[in-house]
Amino acid sequence: MTETRYQKEWQRQNNRDDIPSGHLAVHRWYLRMEEPWTIADPAPPAENLSLIRAENPTIGFYRFLYHTAGEEFIWGDRRRMSDETLMAHISSPDIHVMVLYQTGTPAGFFEMDFRKETHSEIKYFALLPGHLGRGLGSYMLSKAIGFAGKRRLPLILDTCTLDHHSALENYSRRGFTVYDEQDEIYPDPRLDGTIPRQAGKHVPLAD
Repeated sequence: MTETRYQKEWQRQNNRDDIPSGHLAVHRWYLRMEEPWTIADPAPPAENLSLIRAENPTIGFYRFLYHTAGEEFIWGDRRRMSDETLMAHISSPDIHVMVLYQTGTPAGFFEMDFRKETHSEIKYFALLPGHLGRGLGSYMLSKAIGFAGKRRLPLILDTCTLDHHSALENYSRRGFTVYDEQDEIYPDPRLDGTIPRQAGKHVPLAD
């Protein structure tokens, strides 16, 4: 079987020798879609799906989404934000927190950033545990693209080797192209208790 770009990069990151103690080797891809408004509205892969904006979400609800969806992928940045800083961000009228529900239960979410006049951006796209492997990720991504396309501007996002192993290929299949990529180092948030040590089983703890 041919290795994917993710798998090749994962192996290369494991062999890097420039990683300081307590940090993880990460490779990040930056992707872009020039005309998101051309993507057709997807057929739902299951019944009783709805995508709803959480307008002015409470800190507790946002942290539930972010922590639950992102823990396995070692999302630590927003966990380190104070409630005041985070609330100022998510309450902006140009930040849209979009939640996918199935039969009334949150199944995934993404954050759409409309603050720039040159493009839109998808941030923190993920399904919640228990909802993977059923086509919901592809469906939610297509809905996100269509939602952003209403602005008639290019759409960008990024992913990295800490994310789900199929994320990069999923974005590529939907029409995103890589316009930049780079190696990074990331302080392992499991070492200081920001995220439980057992999270991110696909990523060994930093030395």
